[in-house]
Order: sequence, then C-alpha cells, then structure tokens
Amino acid sequence: MQRFALRSLVAALALATGSLASAADLLQVYQEAKKYDATYAAAEAELRAGQEKSKQANALWLPTVKLTGDAKRLSSEKEFGGAPSANTDNSGNQYGYSLNATQPLYRADVSVGASQLNEQARLAEVSFAAAKQDLILRVSQAYFDVLYAQDSLEFVRAQKDAVSQQLAQAKKSFEVGVATITDTHEAQAKYDAIIASEIAAQNELAVKQNAFLQLTGVPADGLAGLPTKMEASPPEPADVNEWVKRAEQQSLSIDAQRGALAIAEAEIDKYRLHRQPTLDLYAQYGQDFNKGGLTANGGTDKTKTTAIGVQLNVPIFTGGATSSKLRESLALRDQAQHKLEASRRDTAQNTKQAFLGVQAGAAQIRALDQAQLSAQSSLDSTKLGREVGVRTTLDLLNAQQQFYSTKRDLALARYNYLLNQLKLSAAVGDLGEKDLEAVNSRLAR
Repeated sequence: MQRFALRSLVAALALATGSLASAADLLQVYQEAKKYDATYAAAEAELRAGQEKSKQANALWLPTVKLTGDAKRLSSEKEFGGAPSANTDNSGNQYGYSLNATQPLYRADVSVGASQLNEQARLAEVSFAAAKQDLILRVSQAYFDVLYAQDSLEFVRAQKDAVSQQLAQAKKSFEVGVATITDTHEAQAKYDAIIASEIAAQNELAVKQNAFLQLTGVPADGLAGLPTKMEASPPEPADVNEWVKRAEQQSLSIDAQRGALAIAEAEIDKYRLHRQPTLDLYAQYGQDFNKGGLTANGGTDKTKTTAIGVQLNVPIFTGGATSSKLRESLALRDQAQHKLEASRRDTAQNTKQAFLGVQAGAAQIRALDQAQLSAQSSLDSTKLGREVGVRTTLDLLNAQQQFYSTKRDLALARYNYLLNQLKLSAAVGDLGEKDLEAVNSRLAR
C-alpha cells in the first residue's frame, strides 16, 4: 500500500512538473527564476542588509546605555616596624555595579556618518533594482537561446529529410540509368554534412536546456515560442542621442556610481571633522560594596555614586592615523570619480549598441521575411527545373540549404531584436516586468 502511495505521489509530481513545463511562457519562467536563482536570492539578502543602514544612521544620535559590574577578592597585609605582633591582614570581598548613559550633544562627524549610511541604504535599493533587471535579461537570454536551438535543430532535421529524399532519388535514377553517379555523390556528401550538423545542433540544444534549467529550475520543454509572423518596429524616439540623454539621467549603473562618489566625498569630510572636539552629556549611577576585613567592623560598607555632566574631548594627536585615513579617502574619492566617468561611457556605449540592435534588427527582420519568400520561390523553381532536366541535383541541394539557412537567420534576428529591446530599456533604467509582459504577449500560446 505504501509503495502504491509513493508511486502515486511521484506520478503526481511528474505530472505537475510536466504541466508547468508544457505551459511555461517567458513571464511564468521569470517568476519561477525569482524563487530559484541563487544570484537573485543573494541580491535580496543584500537588500535586507542595506535597509538596516538607515536604522544605523538614526542610532548615531540616540543615547547609549550600558550596565557594568565587577566582583573581586582583595587581600592586603601591613607590617609595622618589623614587629610580628603589629602586623595586620585585611582581606575581604568587593563588588559593585554602574549604570552609564551617554547622549551625544555635538559630534561634527556623526552627521556625515549618518548621511553615508542613508546613502548606502538607498544604494541597496538601486543595487536590487539592477539585480531585477539582470535577472530579466538572463532569463530572456536563456529562454530565447533554447528556442533558437530548437529552431536550428528543427531546420537541420527538415533539411536532412529533404536531402535524404534527394539522395534516394539520385540513387534510383542512377540505377535506372537516367542520372550519373555524380548526383549520388553530391547528395551523399550533403547528407553526411547535415548528419554532422544535426549532432552539433542536438548538443547545442542540450547545453542551452541545461543552462535554462540551472537558471530557472524549470525544464526547458514545451516553451511558448514566437508565431510565424512578428511585427518589428524601430525604437521610438528614433534619435539615439535622446536615448543616451535618458540613460545619463536614469541608468542604474550611473546612479550607483554617483552614490559611491557621494559616500567617498563624505568619507573625506568625516576624517577632516575627526579633528573637531566632541561634547557628550553623560549620567551615571552606581553602588560599591566592601565586605569582611575591608570594613572597619567586619560588616558591609556600601557606597553610592551619582553623577551627571558633560564631557568634552579634544583630539590632539592620533599617531598620524587620521591624516593617513584622510589621504586614503582622497584617493578613493578620485577612484570613485573615474569609475563614474567609466560608467557614463559604458552606459552610453551600451545604449547606442542596443538602440542600433533594435533599429537594425527591425530592418533585418523585414529583409529576411522577404528573403525567406524569395528562397522558397527559388527552391520551388529549382525543384521544377530539376524535374524537367534544366537544373541539377546540386542546384536543388544548394537551394534547399539557402532556404533553411534563411529560416535560421530570420529566427535569430527575431530573438536578437526582442533581446535588444530589453537591453535598451535596461540601459535607460526602465526595464521591468511590464517590458517582459510586452515580449511575452508576442509568444504563441
């Protein structure tokens, strides 16, 4: 009975997994990847850690309270003039506690430190937003990699079937004496090459499916693909400089580097202000107890201490550490400035590259749509010419190869076009689930 129940459970799990895989589209896969991908999970943990920075900033101005206590055994012996009878031995227990509270009144560097912590908390949000964009791009890339690998294998197999028919026909024609052995050799050579291509395509599909599973936790079976026809339009606005300006204002990578520069500049201020005096309000309450020989009568003495006041600290010399830290922070500020400039340049380049990818991709798709129609017409004409004897078997094999090569090029152009659309949105800091939904709506259900 238990074995039957176990089998039923395994079957149910397999059915559930299979139904998810068969119905999975890009948006569903992304939702699964958010729960499965370790890199994204690490980004979530980093966000939670960063959110604590704002609480730490608030704590800098709040009072600190601590309780201390001690207990010890004391022993003392006094000799008077070397006379043993005059010697005394006082020993006993001493213990006590102290409650101390400190409230900062003036600390110039605390304001700077608080602003640093708040900026770090903001940057944690920026970093997580970038991690979301990165996951969208990685999932989309893996998804379309699988679809393209499937298409490539499908086209290779279709071409193999067509060449196999030509090979069989060439052999038959040679046997009945209406064709030369050359046709058979040409068809055989093409067939052997396609077998090798099929093996490579199968391996490539397995690699892409494994990468997809590792990223999303979803088997790459039955993914929703693109329909036969797909509209492709150039970017709007059509001026690449408008996109570059938008990227300069909204790019997450530039925003992160601006924040890093602000933190580095605040670090300089903090070490400059370390030379400033600090003023704290403090309060103390404590009790000390002496027992045994430490008291006059051998009983227990109790001492209460209560204090309230202000404490001024003026740094005079710190061994050169503050000056060294200041020089270090100046160098790190310079580093942050250079990184910001590098981020601006990289973002501009990535924006232009994605823009041109969408722009050229739209034109390429239209051209390849027409090229596919032309390749189909050429193939049909070559088949007819082969039947009436005005075209050779090699002509037909070449026409078939051109037709399937065009189909592969068109499939790749469509996937690259969609990916470049997402990359363009990411470059200007706009990429989100809405963009994924727009791409997902193009998929055939």
